[in-house]
Amino acid sequence: MPSETPSFRADIEGLRGVAILLVVLFHAGVPALPGGFVGVDVFFVLSGFFITGLLVREREMSGEVDLSAFYARRALRLLPALLLVLLATLLAVMTLYAPIDRVDIASSARAVALHSGNIEFARGAVDYFSAGESPLLHTWSLAVEEQFYLVWPLFFLFVALVHDGRGVDEASSKARLKKSLVVWLVLLALLSFAASLWLTRTAQPWAFFGMPTRIWEFALGGLLAVALDERRFADSAPSLGNVGLQLGGLVAIAIASITYDRATPYPGTAALVPALAACGLLIGGARTPRSVVSKTLSLAPLRWLGRVSYAWYLWHWPLVGVAVVLHPRVGLAGKLAWSAVALVLAWLTYRFVERPVRAGRLSRVPIRWVAPLSVLASVVAALIAHAATRAAERQVALPQQRALVAARGDRMRHDCWASTVEDAKESCELGDVSAATTIALLGDSHAEHWLGGLDRVGIEHGWKIVAMVKGGCPVADVPADAGARRGRWYRECARYREAMLRRIIAMRPNAVVLSSWDHYLPVDGGRSRWQVSPEEWRLGLRKTYARLTAAGIRTIVIRDVPRTWFDVPACLSRRAAALPFARACTYDRDESLSRSALREQNAALRGLPVRVIDMNDRICASQRCDVIRNGAVVFTDDNHLTATFSRSLARVLGERIALAIHVATQAPAK
Repeated sequence: MPSETPSFRADIEGLRGVAILLVVLFHAGVPALPGGFVGVDVFFVLSGFFITGLLVREREMSGEVDLSAFYARRALRLLPALLLVLLATLLAVMTLYAPIDRVDIASSARAVALHSGNIEFARGAVDYFSAGESPLLHTWSLAVEEQFYLVWPLFFLFVALVHDGRGVDEASSKARLKKSLVVWLVLLALLSFAASLWLTRTAQPWAFFGMPTRIWEFALGGLLAVALDERRFADSAPSLGNVGLQLGGLVAIAIASITYDRATPYPGTAALVPALAACGLLIGGARTPRSVVSKTLSLAPLRWLGRVSYAWYLWHWPLVGVAVVLHPRVGLAGKLAWSAVALVLAWLTYRFVERPVRAGRLSRVPIRWVAPLSVLASVVAALIAHAATRAAERQVALPQQRALVAARGDRMRHDCWASTVEDAKESCELGDVSAATTIALLGDSHAEHWLGGLDRVGIEHGWKIVAMVKGGCPVADVPADAGARRGRWYRECARYREAMLRRIIAMRPNAVVLSSWDHYLPVDGGRSRWQVSPEEWRLGLRKTYARLTAAGIRTIVIRDVPRTWFDVPACLSRRAAALPFARACTYDRDESLSRSALREQNAALRGLPVRVIDMNDRICASQRCDVIRNGAVVFTDDNHLTATFSRSLARVLGERIALAIHVATQAPAK
């Protein structure tokens, strides 16, 4: 996240080192730092501080702002390292990634080259927290910075023009400009923050990736650049209040890094914490440059990380992405090792690319040539990415790859998904919709992936299938504050589940089929930040099972399916293309099933008239399992069944449900 300062402050360079360390450790998956992404917010505030200060000083010294020189400096700072990493990443993608994944990545590379990657990701509603996303996903924040650099000097000149100080002395003119800047920056920050709050609730990807919804963080830094006169405090002794600001800033960043996670509505109000913390560190460091916090942040290792932070930011995520492609279960240690390799590449990039460009021969290129050369370089990179996109499209058009593209999106077409209770579909019916026999289906995406088979079962048996499915919402009635999803998501899930249970009891179907993903609790029986404990899972399942059976509803549970721990279509795509390091697309049956979840489910079932259907003998009948059965690819990813494979199980699934209904009819309620 590039920035530069006219008046060097070692503590800020060290703060940049802290911020990049948080981001890299977060991307590596360090459990203790699920909110390490807040380091990006720190960078945004610092950039606003530096760039606004630079513009103010230039205006005060020369009476104007040289836009061509400003943009030239930014281009020389950003583009060489960015284009190097972009082209290297594109090369890795076109040689190592699954052909079915290349089109989207190459297309995003084109947007990144044109400095609009964040818009591309927002349009695609990309999940920033998904480990399987593009190796260029991290460049969204760089695009936000680039767009900020484009508009900020224009905004500054607009304010200067509106509040022209002609006719007054120089000191009054400078003071007037600063007052005007404060007013406009406050107004801009408030508008941007309001938009961020609104979009976080209504269109979160646009709030997260968008420049307009992040500009308030830059504006905060800009306000400090206008308000602080660091020269007044250069020799000031540390004061308790200013040291407190610094310590409070560090503590706030630490708390956000530890307590925030993928479930935190972001940016929203949550982004205030790291942004204001960065402001506290800027203010305190300016007023007490000799404090213990300033000295700590000025330590050589942190300053070194700050110097190479831009290059490390660029390199680390593509290398972690390559690691996951080559070994899907690379784990924390492996990701940290690849991040360390990225740090070496970052130093080499800083030493042989960034420094020569800023202080070597390229720095002597006439200013008038920098802008057109930068545009040309960006266009050439975009054309290379475009050519890669077309090549990838031709490859996935081959029969073998085309079938795997289809498998990736092979889900039942329906309009049954619910995002809120209010969105829950009143009549999401499949199978024989005119039949008198009704089967209700309740659960998350692991209930939904049975719809292909259940639709066919309903037609063949004369059953109406009524689907009630909500992604990420298990049938287990776990506490609303369980796991890191305890916020709005878990509360909404609890509301939805309660509404559907009441609906099922009121409609009195001939049977209800329940199914959920097993990995809401860890496979080792422990508990992570976003998962629940085994006891919570057991009690939650028991509560749902008991409630339905007590109401006289015939209750059937489908055991969860295996988890392969690798993306199945991508693995098959790499094998079909005979790529380097392509692995066998098989998985171990024992490792694919959660013993902890099975144990807790059995305990929850004990003594209740609930019938269990286990289809895993039809998914994998041996110790080593293949991912193609019945002539179909089994999984769309690493844990969801394809609709085609689900339909191929319809006959057996129907027989087992029919038997379960018959047995349940004969079983006395307990």
